[in-house]
Amino acid sequence: MEEIENFNLTAKDGTTLTGQEWLVENPKAVICLVHGLGEHIGRYRHVAEYFNINKISLFATDLRGHGKSEGKRGHTPSHEMLLDDVEELLMYARAEYNDTPIFLYGHSLGGNIVTNYILRKSVNEIKGAIISSPWLKLAVEPPAWQTKLAKVFSRILPSLTQSNQLEINDLTNDDEVNQAYKQDPLVHNKISTRLFTECYREGLWALENAHKNRIPVLMFHGSEDHITSSKASADFAMASEGSVSYKLWDGIKHEPHNDIDKEEVLKTIADCLAERIA
Repeated sequence: MEEIENFNLTAKDGTTLTGQEWLVENPKAVICLVHGLGEHIGRYRHVAEYFNINKISLFATDLRGHGKSEGKRGHTPSHEMLLDDVEELLMYARAEYNDTPIFLYGHSLGGNIVTNYILRKSVNEIKGAIISSPWLKLAVEPPAWQTKLAKVFSRILPSLTQSNQLEINDLTNDDEVNQAYKQDPLVHNKISTRLFTECYREGLWALENAHKNRIPVLMFHGSEDHITSSKASADFAMASEGSVSYKLWDGIKHEPHNDIDKEEVLKTIADCLAERIA
């Protein structure tokens, strides 16, 4: 594995997005990774190292308002801007590796973003996608009055943030991982009214438009995820007209790549990529 390198991207609105690249010589494939709400790309180092061992390079940036990237914590001006940020990352990776198959990988909020990206944007440059515990629906749906109130505040106070109400022990079955998350100075628990309302809406839109998917997707979820809905993932796969392979990890919580079966999860992803580039 080569040494980790940092890079910066400038988003369409001028926001600086801080990224890392884990590169190998002559990779078989490239992954562009989009992380979840409140976290940052540093939590995926072991994921990148696993793929490096399997001759796969990985690129990722901290989402705007997350980690070392610019922007108010937990906020985006629009969902569309998040999709544009993914496009910037893909262009950066493609400039580095002109002829290598590229895959998108999104977890949780990143799963929402990647799912919407492949349904809405050009996928000519993308060989496939890996979508982990996507926020298509929440595990417990908020009451109607709460979503209506959020829509009102999204219009008048879009950058107003509040706690995402995450329960640390809902992340994984591994207490060491959960405690590290709790103590991580780059982690935050913020979500703005705009980020919530737009991602909530676009998750539902993705479910209604799953039949539009045109690239191979591996989507997976833990059966004990109390943050995002595993049923919604299963419904998306069912509606995708055969383009989505769905895997439910028994007993696993919200972060399969960090849970007790993480080696098996990462192997499943690597095997899936190997099949698609064979």
